[in-house]
Amino acid sequence: MKSRRDRPIEHILLVAYLYSPCNVVSVHRPLGLRRAFESAGVRTTVLTSKISGSADDDEAQRVIRAGDLRTRFQTQYQTLVGYGEAEAAVDARTKPRWWTKYVVPDITALTWFPRACMRLLGLIRRDRPDVIVTTSGPESSHLLGLVARGFGVRWVADYRDGWLRDVSHPFFLRWIDKLLERSIARRATVVTAINEEIASDVRRRYGVSAYVISNGFDKAAIAEAADERETLDPKRFSLVYTGMFAIDLEERVLHRGKDSRTFVEALELLLEQEPGLKERFELLVAGTISSAEREFLTRGDLAEVVRVLGQVPYARALGLQQAADGLLLIPGGAAATTAKVFEYLAARKPIFAITEQRSAAAELLVEAGPHTIASPDSPASLARALRAYVTRWTEQGARYEPLPDFDLDAYEYENLGRRMLELVAAADALERRKVHGFGRRKDRS
Repeated sequence: MKSRRDRPIEHILLVAYLYSPCNVVSVHRPLGLRRAFESAGVRTTVLTSKISGSADDDEAQRVIRAGDLRTRFQTQYQTLVGYGEAEAAVDARTKPRWWTKYVVPDITALTWFPRACMRLLGLIRRDRPDVIVTTSGPESSHLLGLVARGFGVRWVADYRDGWLRDVSHPFFLRWIDKLLERSIARRATVVTAINEEIASDVRRRYGVSAYVISNGFDKAAIAEAADERETLDPKRFSLVYTGMFAIDLEERVLHRGKDSRTFVEALELLLEQEPGLKERFELLVAGTISSAEREFLTRGDLAEVVRVLGQVPYARALGLQQAADGLLLIPGGAAATTAKVFEYLAARKPIFAITEQRSAAAELLVEAGPHTIASPDSPASLARALRAYVTRWTEQGARYEPLPDFDLDAYEYENLGRRMLELVAAADALERRKVHGFGRRKDRS
């Protein structure tokens, strides 16, 4: 009889706190990985939170939605992820309640983890998965991996963010974060991360192997993108931004809100210096936006060049990326490489990225093609960079082409998911060699 480790991978449980039909960027990775696993012939079940919403075919699609206290009390978070009244407006983003910083690893450990753990145990009893893949944040998803590992299920702990770098807990609680992450890194069958910065940090702190399974793009989703060419002004250079602009969001680590404000101030300065730009440039913003952000983006001269579309369906966001003349990227943080970067690359348009020159996103863009990397040092420096960018791509005959050595297909989720399956198989083979090698040494003695 084959041991659990010797069994082929026939059933995967993918754990992601947010999942479709929720329309935020963090949903794209679990969606893409699921499509990849199933294209490889692996039956896939998804365990997610009810805060993501629901679909009529959840049962047929093997989507398990665990109860979450966040669905019971009306909060700003519901609006930001599109739960319930998806069209409701947010006046201004508010900071998390003060007491949440005392919950380790994060608030979902209280609101979601207990119910999700019950659903996990039920699945292990009636339809045991061969592998569990937990993708964070929030970090509570990895706690489910620890539970499954206790029952002998092979486990991939997939990091989308650095854990200890992002915590806001008081000093006297951080030892719990360290203990939890050490347990996760050392007990997981395989540890993966979206980029080398996060993977190398895990290796350094815990002495384990950690592999890069990058964020990517889903070619099937892109093929279904809406045609948005009529949305844009053909007489203007259309710079498109999709996602959360976060101007009124104070982030301790990513600083996307700060970088976004600097860009808007730079655009104001450039319009003041070159009033004629109003006739040949437009900025389209598509994503969840607060009333305060909308007012900030359309104040004064900005109203003549900025169009705020608000949150749009994913197919339309992809269509806007493909129809654009250029794409605005504000990744935030040196280690940030969100799925949006790869969707942008798949659109094959010149990207204006506001990030440090040596950030993970900047290194990727330099490798990919003639994109513009602008450090968020000051509005004046950003205005100069934006002027040069628009001038370059509005010149007659200017056309973006990716560098010939850049392998875009390597970032397609079907290939990334298969790489993850290969890592699990390789870890199994290594473990078998260790066990068999020990047995031979014992026999020779």
